[in-house]
Amino acid sequence: MPRAINGAALREIRELVGIDQRELAERCGVNQATISRIENGKFGSSRPGLDRRIAAALAVSVDAITYKAPQPEAARA
Repeated sequence: MPRAINGAALREIRELVGIDQRELAERCGVNQATISRIENGKFGSSRPGLDRRIAAALAVSVDAITYKAPQPEAARA
């Protein structure tokens, strides 16, 4: 089952680590707006490997910042 980045979990962990969106973005090789969109639930599709880069930048497992994304009905049949 595909996984998606959980914006609320990402924000909580980022704040616990003590870095701002800009610094996390720099560590992951994306712009700050991308991190903002993820945290606010406005990020449509995940770029390949972005979840792993974010998890590595925060020194947590990918499972800590993701959830199982629901599949469309057609994909389940």
